[in-house]
Amino acid sequence: MKLNKIHQDLKELYKDEEIDIILGFQFDDEEEIEKCFNIFRSGFWSVVPFAFDDYNNFAIRLMPNKNLSDSPVITKGIADFRTISPNLTSFIAMSLLPLLKDIDIVNEEIKKNWRLLEELSLPFREYTDSLDSLIFLKEYLDDENKLKYLENPSEFYTKVYLDFWNHYYDTPQQKEYAKLMQSMMDDKSYLSDFEIKDYGIWNTRAYNALAQRAYSKTNYKNVVEFERYNFQSVIQPNGFDPVEYAFDILPHATSTSFELDGIISFFDTNPDLEWEYSNNIKEHPLFKVLEIIKKNKSSYNGDAHIEAAKIIDEELKDPIMAWDALVSAGYWSGVNFGET
Repeated sequence: MKLNKIHQDLKELYKDEEIDIILGFQFDDEEEIEKCFNIFRSGFWSVVPFAFDDYNNFAIRLMPNKNLSDSPVITKGIADFRTISPNLTSFIAMSLLPLLKDIDIVNEEIKKNWRLLEELSLPFREYTDSLDSLIFLKEYLDDENKLKYLENPSEFYTKVYLDFWNHYYDTPQQKEYAKLMQSMMDDKSYLSDFEIKDYGIWNTRAYNALAQRAYSKTNYKNVVEFERYNFQSVIQPNGFDPVEYAFDILPHATSTSFELDGIISFFDTNPDLEWEYSNNIKEHPLFKVLEIIKKNKSSYNGDAHIEAAKIIDEELKDPIMAWDALVSAGYWSGVNFGET
């Protein structure tokens, strides 16, 4: 059974090749069909699975107005999907990024086997028209000035992580996102004034992080600001890049379902605030979703997201937000009922 054209193409290119020891993943997996259907049963219809390892599935995230080749690569284990590469062309280099936390792995597995890595990755790099995609990685590992970063990951891995993202996703949106997260890491009380910004492929993670920070700072004086951060997080496509009380730029495993607990129930657990959402938010098509999830998220099946998507598309004329609502509909059906 063919999962999709990209997976099938890569599977054919690497037929009978054992690449997981060097590359860390396989395109051909004995349980690939079951793994793929498990992704769909978990509610993630908007992804294109193409590679697997023992614990994670790798997929391209379908995004409006983006070609598949320009869409981010995401990975999922037992938690929700998190973004690990800005696109397919940089996937191999970025998939090795977590290994740079260990200097022994860098020396004994990556640098020592570099020629084999180049050889095994060549069909993929040709397929994605990215023959030079490993150059930055090679130069970084060979740069003596970078050695102190690789030898001291507890102090410098965040810098290494940002160096790679700033190179492979060299966009104004990446710079804006990195600036935001750095400010939140440097100052535990930092919260920028609410403003809708374009963080590119990091929109979901940025607004989730802002909502969590707003939640931790909310008091009697700024609840009006909090509702904006809160709602902007809720309307993001659920199931991707969740943030749970963590403001490190490094990704971590959690789920939208857990993430929303605090920020949605805040006003119920603080009744002395004597406050309710503004009419501007209560009149939004997705406000009904927030109310349903707040009452009993474990029985929610996603239908309210579908109803909202229709209104958002036909009346608000916002097809991107409608798409995001349909993505979220699938997520809740999968989380609670094992159906996409």
